Amino acid sequence: MQALQVIERIVPDRLRQGARELADAVFVRRPPGRDVGRTPQPLNQDYETGRWDYLSNLEEMARYAVIDGYCRHNGSISSVLDLGCGSGILRQWLNSHEIIDYVGVDLSDYAIGIARRKWADPHTRFVAMDVASYTPDRKFDMIVFNEVLYYFPYPEDILMRFAAFLEKDGFFIISLWDSSDSRRAWQTARSNVDVIDSVQMRHRSGVSWNVRKCRPVGDTK
Repeated sequence: MQALQVIERIVPDRLRQGARELADAVFVRRPPGRDVGRTPQPLNQDYETGRWDYLSNLEEMARYAVIDGYCRHNGSISSVLDLGCGSGILRQWLNSHEIIDYVGVDLSDYAIGIARRKWADPHTRFVAMDVASYTPDRKFDMIVFNEVLYYFPYPEDILMRFAAFLEKDGFFIISLWDSSDSRRAWQTARSNVDVIDSVQMRHRSGVSWNVRKCRPVGDTK
């Protein structure tokens, strides 16, 4: 992990996207496809060593702002399910909304522990669990797939399963950073959603994202 941290310091920002995939493949011992047979341990180590600290950096602000904006544009929302919540960064962005019920789910119990220490209010809950195994106990106005679809071999199945947990007039918000894994995931999942709106953004470091507001196909709510 020390070698990984050195690479992140010396590689120019414009190459960071490629460096992320290379680092995953070589040092974290995950293939560029971010292998779906993952366990919490490598993720916990990543959070402990600061591997994911960049998610709070300025370059990540744009995609969180778009996700938050899509939530605001939908009017007065009362509930959000954040799949792939990490340490709860999106919860901070949503804090300026009226009181909402928020549930964040992430595989890393270390990241969930950080999130729970930050947010102890009765309207916020964090769950340490693989998204593929998680079954909500309620429906939500917004379900955010926060950089997680490319982890699954069948992302279309994940979308179909969570469609049952959207409230009437509810939406999916799907954030994917631009990589070969993300493009493959979107090509597979695309037929299962109707895209209501989308934003493509590119940071000067060279990292880019697509954030899409969608409804499940055939949803006439």
